Amino acid sequence: MLYTFHCFCPSVFFSETVFISQQKAHVVLKRQRRFNSGRLEEVLQKANLERECREEQCTMEEAREWFEDNEKTMQFWSLYTDGDQCESKPCQNGGVCEDELSSYKCWCKKGFIGKNCEIETAKQCSINNGGCAHFCKMEGRQRVCHCAAGYELDDSKSPRQKRSWDLPVLPTIVAQKNVDERIVGGDEATPGEIPWQVVLLNFLIFYCFIQCQALMSSTFPGEHDVNVVEASESNHEVAEEHIHPRYNSNHSQFNHDIALLKLATPVELSNERRPICVGPSAFIQDLLKDSSSSVVSGWGRLRDKGLEADKLQKLSAPLADRTLCKQSSRDHITRFMFCAGFADGLSDSCQGDSGGPHATNYKGTWFLTGIVSWGEGCAEKGKYGIYTRVSRYYSWIVQTTGILQRTNNREDVHSDIKHVFIFP
Repeated sequence: MLYTFHCFCPSVFFSETVFISQQKAHVVLKRQRRFNSGRLEEVLQKANLERECREEQCTMEEAREWFEDNEKTMQFWSLYTDGDQCESKPCQNGGVCEDELSSYKCWCKKGFIGKNCEIETAKQCSINNGGCAHFCKMEGRQRVCHCAAGYELDDSKSPRQKRSWDLPVLPTIVAQKNVDERIVGGDEATPGEIPWQVVLLNFLIFYCFIQCQALMSSTFPGEHDVNVVEASESNHEVAEEHIHPRYNSNHSQFNHDIALLKLATPVELSNERRPICVGPSAFIQDLLKDSSSSVVSGWGRLRDKGLEADKLQKLSAPLADRTLCKQSSRDHITRFMFCAGFADGLSDSCQGDSGGPHATNYKGTWFLTGIVSWGEGCAEKGKYGIYTRVSRYYSWIVQTTGILQRTNNREDVHSDIKHVFIFP
């Protein structure tokens, strides 16, 4: 038996040709959204993401149907397949968490850093010295403030003196023309204004002291006018001399130009006789960079080849540009030295000031940052004063004087100060 059939086609397909136009094909082949349960409402309503991918397992193509946007699809898909890395709320201190593939990123508020915004920048030693008034040290992720010898923490970051002497206040010094043949741009210090300055009369050299028993020959802490016997003075013999082991005058007269003297008897401290603080190398080096408050003092010549001063003089001596200073000098300036002062010829330390302290104020405490060493002429235009860089010798100083050991043992270092300051 022979069977035949006949097709009744819709009008859009009624044609003698095999292919239809693009417009007609679009009407017939228009894509419909999928539905899982077969219920009529899934056809009539837009796909529901909760039903598509939360209640049931879906594919990326099904997610793309919902978003109709590749970027949004990928954001959803990474979360859908990898999980929410921010679900545990890892970001601290108000940080905003952003989920990533197998990871997350915290957007920290101002003042916080770290993977989880757990580090407060104000408490980092590398930022503003950690807010510490003296020394800052990182212990793990926490900063810990420490004090110079003779001080103790009043709170977590502020030091207070173990004794009640008044802190000396040095006024801001502005360079000016010399009108009375004193150090150009300098001023006469008031008695007790620079209480760490010491005069060593036997060698006609002037020093400062860091512990109450460190100088040599006959020394006079508390001196102001070298021609007058004053009540603030005290006389001490020198017991030991410690020249830096690397100093070699045959090789360089000024490199490692530093020494320590130990007194035979301690200095009794008062408002006119007080030691200057010595800080760790990194602290002093950073302090020197911002040395706008630095002061140098001494009884040196009041002008080049002139008379020496009878009364203690002081002079502003900020750090000078190292490149300009090296270019201006005929002699070699090593990394153990720094330049300070002004090149305008209006102010400078002078002959006889060698060994004097270059002191810098930090939050009310004075630290030794340098020692007067040498220079070319005195207040010569285009020239600077050259100083021994104290930060390079911190380890040697504390090893020789035993400051740190005594401080760690909680001894009162001010009750037995015997080391007069470092001098060239």
